[in-house]
Amino acid sequence: MSEVITIRVPKSVKMLMKESDINWSEDIRRYIESRAKSLHLHKLLKRMKPVKTTGKNPVDSTVLIREDRDDR
Repeated sequence: MSEVITIRVPKSVKMLMKESDINWSEDIRRYIESRAKSLHLHKLLKRMKPVKTTGKNPVDSTVLIREDRDDR
């Protein structure tokens, strides 16, 4: 099922639209669908809880650096 949306554009724009071979209804429909999906995804991403990281590395980096230097 679909709904009808009406918009107003200046006459000059309407004349320019008539000069082209573009299917404006389909073009605008695709844009609106894409934009609506994008906004919905953005809304969902904002609601997601961020992954908690402690920033602690279980490996001592000094040990890794020394091992790397000893291999040379």
